Amino acid sequence: MSDKQTSSPFDFMNVFAAPWQVPNLSAWSFAEREDKLEERAFSNLQRINRTLWDQTEKALDDHMAFASQRLHEDFECAKTLTSCRMPDEVMGTLQAFYTRMAEDYQTHGRKQMEMLQAGFSEGLANAEELGEAALEAASELKKAAEETMQEPAVQLQTRRTPKASAA
Repeated sequence: MSDKQTSSPFDFMNVFAAPWQVPNLSAWSFAEREDKLEERAFSNLQRINRTLWDQTEKALDDHMAFASQRLHEDFECAKTLTSCRMPDEVMGTLQAFYTRMAEDYQTHGRKQMEMLQAGFSEGLANAEELGEAALEAASELKKAAEETMQEPAVQLQTRRTPKASAA
């Protein structure tokens, strides 16, 4: 058996085994920029999250107040109907009740839509700010990469040869 290895015609490892020139992308050139950009990006995301929950809380509070008011008015209508003696009293009570109910639902629907629109507007403003922060981040990191690319390249494998000691 021979210890000699023969390479196949499809052995591309020899091509990739050659030492490559690697730019000196030091972490220090990116560190300060990354810290500032990370802080800004996370603060924007936190603001978006806070806005979402605030808008949700407002909408739910408003809806619960509306449901409570409508339930109270439903019971009041039922009480009033029990005291009615004539059919025209019943019809008048029901007509007033349904008219007020329709107005309340329209008002509530408009209010909910305004709240939704305000939430979308605020969310859009926050998203635009986040987009600007992302563009700024890309620009800053590109600048850092260009600065480090101008520095001299470093070999991946550098071999030191021991100095001969004087005896």
